[in-house]
Amino acid sequence: MNPSVREQMDVLRELVVVDEEIRKLDQELGKEREALETVKNDLARVRTAIERQRGEYEQLEADRGARIQEARVLQQQLERSRDKLNRARNEKETNAVQRELEETRKLLRDVEDAVGKRVIELDELRKGVLEGEDQEAQFTARIGQAEGAASAKLQEIEKQRGDRAAERSVVAKRLPPGLLRKYDQIRAKRQTGAARLEGGRCKACNMHLPPQLATRIVRCDVLDQCPSCNRLLFVDAASPSVPPQG
Repeated sequence: MNPSVREQMDVLRELVVVDEEIRKLDQELGKEREALETVKNDLARVRTAIERQRGEYEQLEADRGARIQEARVLQQQLERSRDKLNRARNEKETNAVQRELEETRKLLRDVEDAVGKRVIELDELRKGVLEGEDQEAQFTARIGQAEGAASAKLQEIEKQRGDRAAERSVVAKRLPPGLLRKYDQIRAKRQTGAARLEGGRCKACNMHLPPQLATRIVRCDVLDQCPSCNRLLFVDAASPSVPPQG
């Protein structure tokens, strides 16, 4: 036996309340998960930066090593040029060796300057890596704390949601299947599937209903929808039999 219009309205009112509680719990769950995800994203960002800096450090260290090796080669070349200068037999040979010495010294100075710059850059990168590792440790600790607190909080909220969902299932079974489907379809589009009719207005969209339709709904002659927002309309048991005009 199908429930009366009055009984269907009472069920809709209960359903709206429990669905709103579920919606708020879902929002709370989303916020808790989002907060935890934010910390994890920060940790991932720090780790990416550390890996990038470590890669740059390795490249600079390799370049510094190559420059040091180049400096050794130039130093050896400088020593050979000095030996040649000592063995020069005339002014022409002396001038040629001196030019060679100057060029080698200039190249050596450039290489030594480059090595010095690499040392400074390596020191800066080393500081950056250490700072990043410190941040990484802090974020890891925060995640551990957040996960512990969030896990307990999420379990609590999920239990509440499960209780409300079970309650909803019981309430929803009291509606005819066709009406429940319509309610759920409206709720999927409008966030709420039903609204209170009060003073001739739909409380969800605040639009006045045609007086004749409002009167029929208030008298529980018919279960109908708001012409404006399409939500199913219900009235409280203590509602006046006829809505005010205007």
